[in-house]
Amino acid sequence: MKTKFFLLTFLLLFARGCDFYSTSLWFFDNPTGEQNPLYKFFGVGWTGLIISNMVVSGLIIYAFYYYSFKYAPKILNTKPSKLTDYVSEIYFNEKGRFLEVFYKTPKNKKTLLAHSGYVLIRVLIIASFMATIHNLCQFYDVSIYNSFREIVIRPLYVIYGLMIFLMFFFALRLWKKEYELSKSSTENLNLNNDD
Repeated sequence: MKTKFFLLTFLLLFARGCDFYSTSLWFFDNPTGEQNPLYKFFGVGWTGLIISNMVVSGLIIYAFYYYSFKYAPKILNTKPSKLTDYVSEIYFNEKGRFLEVFYKTPKNKKTLLAHSGYVLIRVLIIASFMATIHNLCQFYDVSIYNSFREIVIRPLYVIYGLMIFLMFFFALRLWKKEYELSKSSTENLNLNNDD
């Protein structure tokens, strides 16, 4: 677990550095094209972008640290019948509230913290590399990327769409992993009790 923690933390910092380097090519040359919402809507300058990204990256690293070293997946007393019930129970301590995961703060905030760390570090690494590729191809006027831009019109919408997809993908992957662990642990516990 330590190796994975340090590897993903290094990848996150490297990916963010790549993204900042590629962004700086635009920012100091012609910042009017910068699409970062903090700059575009709130007028935050380069220093503000660095500080805000350090804070966000630090919070994600902390949440991933919590997942890696302090968090233990919840094993239910009874075998969960389906994934949605398991997810509902680990977040809200009761079945039938799966959809609330997407719009309510759960009762088990430590589970949310750990799962956020697992999901967000992976999403931010991939998104940072996608943004780096986008910035570099645009800055150096790569012809194949220009053709891609003509097809999709707004490449940032593709990047944001992929980020949302990745959030669901990694969350589902984590939920399935913990669900299977809980199922097998409950089955083993029941077998030992029967003996």
